Amino acid sequence: MAGPARMSGPASTGAVLTSPRMAPVSAPGLTLEPTTVTLPVTLTEPVRGKPKWVLPVAALLVAAVVAAFVVWLISGNDDPPPVTPTAPANEYLFQRMGETVEPVRDSDCVEHAYGQVKQFLIANPCRQLTRAVFLTATDSGRTVYTSLAVVRMPDRSTAEKLELLVRQDQTGSVNDLLREKKVTVPGLDRLSRGGFSAMTLDRDVVIAESDSADRDEDPAAHKAEMKRVSVEALRLAKELG
Repeated sequence: MAGPARMSGPASTGAVLTSPRMAPVSAPGLTLEPTTVTLPVTLTEPVRGKPKWVLPVAALLVAAVVAAFVVWLISGNDDPPPVTPTAPANEYLFQRMGETVEPVRDSDCVEHAYGQVKQFLIANPCRQLTRAVFLTATDSGRTVYTSLAVVRMPDRSTAEKLELLVRQDQTGSVNDLLREKKVTVPGLDRLSRGGFSAMTLDRDVVIAESDSADRDEDPAAHKAEMKRVSVEALRLAKELG
């Protein structure tokens, strides 16, 4: 019986399949010699695809490199970190005068106004008038008195018109409590001769007037300093409610 076929040659590049030698076959008038048949067989390594984890790992490596570069940029920056701006500190500290620890409230603004402002309030009645007097001190040692009046109008549009009128010269305003003699300050009978400021908060018009009995020799400098006090005093409107 013939043995199994065998392969010879390197498997990686190719192989030769050789059949076994067989006994001669005879027939009348014909003799067949056995022969060897060599068949080329090519064996190749199986094609292997890239593992599925190659791309994710590559992406992770790229991300790690980018992150390391960013950290290097940040750590290597000699510039100081950005500074977050803060609100400026208040220049003046205000104290409510004893007579107005409880603000003075009135529903009739016309009675406490004068000039064109009074005429405006006749045509456009307010909802409420709230007033108080504060005191503070300047760096020069002067004691400054500030009248704060909050006029509540029916709507913001009317409030803005009132503020515009109050800001104009010689148009009048609402009385401060010194003018009505509800608060007494030696050397002062009103605060409208000092510095003035006003603003609108929704439907409220806030009016601030400041003055000091100890006046600066320079009238312009005195007025400018009193105006600074009045501008900062506007923030006190929230205390009046």
